[in-house]
Amino acid sequence: MQHLKAQSRHLDVIWRNEMQLTLGPVLFDWKREDLFGFYDEVKDMPVDRVYLGEVVCSKKNGLTLKDIENIGKKLEDADKKVIVSSLAVVSNEDELNLVRDIVQLPFSIEANDMSAFNIINPPLPPFSKGGMGGFEIIAGPHITTYNVPSIQFLQGIGVNRVVFPVELSRDAIEYNIQNTNIDGEVFAHGKVPLAFSWRCYTSREYGLNKDDCKHHCRLHPDGMILRTIEKEPLFTINGTSILSGLVYTLVEFIEDLKEIDVKALRISPQWQNTKDIVNIFRKRIDGEISGEEGMTMLKQTSQTGFCNGWYMGKAGKEYLAAPKKSICSVVAAASSLNIR
Repeated sequence: MQHLKAQSRHLDVIWRNEMQLTLGPVLFDWKREDLFGFYDEVKDMPVDRVYLGEVVCSKKNGLTLKDIENIGKKLEDADKKVIVSSLAVVSNEDELNLVRDIVQLPFSIEANDMSAFNIINPPLPPFSKGGMGGFEIIAGPHITTYNVPSIQFLQGIGVNRVVFPVELSRDAIEYNIQNTNIDGEVFAHGKVPLAFSWRCYTSREYGLNKDDCKHHCRLHPDGMILRTIEKEPLFTINGTSILSGLVYTLVEFIEDLKEIDVKALRISPQWQNTKDIVNIFRKRIDGEISGEEGMTMLKQTSQTGFCNGWYMGKAGKEYLAAPKKSICSVVAAASSLNIR
């Protein structure tokens, strides 16, 4: 009964066409007990969807498949839609077997490598898996959905939602949504995943290769910052992946994202302050605080600073504040909605 009530509330959000807030998969190598503690907190966070699973490296063993299933069911009981994310790079049989295993879990799937689409077998109605709202196939941010034809192809094989690549501009996102009617999700806050490799950067730092992994990533729960000679943060090393040195955030652009019909905003978990970040974005979505207020609050959660240039079609490392609308444009918008 509790599960049915949660499903009803989840569907109510969809029917009212509200912007959703989602929590992406943990990209870093955290210990099992830390992950359990984190997801216990997530149960009470005001997010609509939670992505579980391993995206970066199959050698991480923080959670077993049974752990993921148990955590997912607890999150569903807490009124969250649960999705399991696949690896971003599948390069050998072990990694392919991991994808085969995660698609058997009773949740929707986010594919981050095209190989996953060949493995996923959507259940026939009535849905026997997928949780609240039924089974979904989602194209993750590491699938190159840059244009309309690529999205239309994915729609043709059953994809319900696209998490747009992080480097896509606002204009490109708007164009793709308008011309495909796809449910679009945007990476809205966190260290930006930039590249993946078959080699492990963290192991290399400790004089090892990937095959001799000693899980040194766990010594760096938010990754290893790589700085310029001027001591400015440049990149973040995280196992086989490279992320931005700065935290990408669109907290000042919530109204603009709603205007171009983005359906959901993704928060990427970090070692500390994830709950505070989620609460700030929820208040922004609900219109309780302004973009400037949200940005001021976020500055307490980051030690490296912020960026968002890609969204505005600029260099990714730049940070641009949202342009302020004039009084005339606000009045005109209100008039078009017959607001008096």
